[in-house]
Amino acid sequence: MTVEQCTHTGCVPLQQGQYHKEAEEILQHLLKRNMCSPAVVHIGDPERTRGKLEAIIAQGADAFEVVSDFDFTISKFRHDGVLNPSSHGIFAKDPELTDEAREQLRVLANKYFAIEFDPLIPVEEKIPHLLTWGSLTQKIMIQCQLHRSALAKTVRECSLVLRDDVKTFTDLLYENHIPLLIFSAGLGDVIRLLLQRFSMDTDNVRVVSNFMRFNDEGVLIGFEEPAIHTFNKTAASITNLGNGDGKSSMKRPCVLLLGDSTGDVHMADGATVDDPEGVRGTVLRIGFLNDQVGSSTDCFSCFVVDTQLEKYKLLYDIVLTQEDSFRIPLAIIRTLFRIWDTPMQNGLSE
Repeated sequence: MTVEQCTHTGCVPLQQGQYHKEAEEILQHLLKRNMCSPAVVHIGDPERTRGKLEAIIAQGADAFEVVSDFDFTISKFRHDGVLNPSSHGIFAKDPELTDEAREQLRVLANKYFAIEFDPLIPVEEKIPHLLTWGSLTQKIMIQCQLHRSALAKTVRECSLVLRDDVKTFTDLLYENHIPLLIFSAGLGDVIRLLLQRFSMDTDNVRVVSNFMRFNDEGVLIGFEEPAIHTFNKTAASITNLGNGDGKSSMKRPCVLLLGDSTGDVHMADGATVDDPEGVRGTVLRIGFLNDQVGSSTDCFSCFVVDTQLEKYKLLYDIVLTQEDSFRIPLAIIRTLFRIWDTPMQNGLSE
């Protein structure tokens, strides 16, 4: 069997298995983590994962991009034992949000979180509820006549903490001209402001999320369409992979996908062809299985994750538990760049 290495000048046939040694190196590096780190690496199907790594290596850096969720993937789930705020949770701290509006949003969150994460409700039945939740939430926000400047101040002062090594990871992508698509059902304006705050708003990054519309006075008057929710976070469902600032989207056949929920595994659908054998395209999925938490008084930050490990191992190629850093994704791309012999200002793989 052969795969093709596609570049700007054409496609060159490559023998599948040519990069078996390199893929095995990455796989063994991941498994060694279990012996020297509190984090646990779970690989449900090592052969499938090795095959995807081989295909990604064979295609080269020009064929590679990263697609990632934001809340509790790029950001930590907990920090010092405290649940990290989501982008919606940060918005809820805006001082212009009235107490009445904040209570209305809390009631909506209590009601619809239970529906979103109920394993007994089919996805197709959840979607109308999520659309209703989004619509009602946006109406409440708009009625408060919030200002862009107040939101920016709230984001600057918020307590959100990124996963360790995220900045090193994104810097390395930027240095090597690798696109990063951040896909989120949260608030795009909050995410964009956070990226600016942490110096991660680089030219290779684009965000697909729920963006606000402000008038000339900087007052919130609406939201961009379509609304992004947990179950339409796919490239195929978005007609224009924009991020509110006109940055273009580039399809690449090999994707490293990073998420923390069962819905996140579909984020790259439509961005490339998911082909585990590497003939047309490959998506290597890494999932953060965050610890399950009980109810929280801050319902905007409450995020109860299905902790059934076997289910995650079926959905993701690599599942990370007890992990609050980006060390594993960082180690993978460092090794890829070393194999591809591209510039690496941040050093070699660990």
